[in-house]
Amino acid sequence: MKSLGINLKRLREDQGTTLREMAKDIGVSPSFLSQVEKGKASPSLTTLKSIADALQTTIGNLVGEDANQKEKMITREDERKSLKQVSQGIQMYLLSEVNPYKQMQPLLFKLAVNAASGETSYAHYGQEFVLVLKGAIEISLGEKNYQLKKGDSIYFNSSTPHSFKNLNKGETEALWIVTPPSF
Repeated sequence: MKSLGINLKRLREDQGTTLREMAKDIGVSPSFLSQVEKGKASPSLTTLKSIADALQTTIGNLVGEDANQKEKMITREDERKSLKQVSQGIQMYLLSEVNPYKQMQPLLFKLAVNAASGETSYAHYGQEFVLVLKGAIEISLGEKNYQLKKGDSIYFNSSTPHSFKNLNKGETEALWIVTPPSF
């Protein structure tokens, strides 16, 4: 996460934004943001997405995934990059190489028993498509809950406050496509 802090500070300073201004914009304390920049704290996925949005970049760029990448069309299963566990029991894998010109970001989500995206819903710019590959998941969009099982899919605007949780007694896997890319 050291590269995250370095990239965050560089991008923030390049834009002439102070720690206080950015912290206020994304809803965290200046001291927490300073700790992230120093590599002493790790933000949640929601906070990381807010930081990326505020800096008009992607999470991939913040964590250094975009550095010196050549376009690669095929990602083999054993070559998938795993993102740090984004929430308790949720693991995400990049299904394609990072490329700043991509229009969408395909991800594989693996949710352990009782795993959930968090206690609160979140929203951001874009659209999402989810296909359940194994197990069952509940996706909450605004005040409405949708239960999906293997083979079911959903498409929604990311600006609708949303959250999700595993409904299965075992692991659930879902193909998640987000546009514009966040990683």
